[in-house]
Amino acid sequence: MATIQFEIKKRIATLSSSPKGWNKELNLVSWNGYPPKYDIRDWDVSHAKMGKGVTLSEAEAKELYYALKQLFEENSFKNSNVQNEDWRKRIDEWTENTPLFIQQLKNVLIFMNEKGYSVEKQRQLLTGIQSAPSEEALQYEIESISSIYPSFHREFISLVRKLESEELERLFLYICHR
Repeated sequence: MATIQFEIKKRIATLSSSPKGWNKELNLVSWNGYPPKYDIRDWDVSHAKMGKGVTLSEAEAKELYYALKQLFEENSFKNSNVQNEDWRKRIDEWTENTPLFIQQLKNVLIFMNEKGYSVEKQRQLLTGIQSAPSEEALQYEIESISSIYPSFHREFISLVRKLESEELERLFLYICHR
């Protein structure tokens, strides 16, 4: 049986502890001399024994982060029982905390409005139901927002899908006047 060589480069967090002295930890670990990766596994107190775990590249760790963030934000969003008027608070939070996200949304909405797109067509373009092949820049901007701000974008799209046309129009106007 081959010996596994490892070096814990950085202890990031203890996720849980058991009465028997084992801890589930998130660490940055170098295995067999390879570059370090994120690692979640059970360790005894001395770190001489380990249990089963999972090792993630930085890209995988980021995907996990975004997936969990989306999951918890969606649950928070659903559990807060957001009513139609409550979206203003969320837009205000985004304006304060991620102004570039709101600015990019605003640019897209102003462009679509200038093109004379109806609220329903804007909804379809934003949610990907319809594409605008003649508007490559618009498609690029929407994809850019999605990739730069994945969790905010998903929450915004969820809101766009849920609102009635009249309320959606108010949302778009509210963003455009930020």
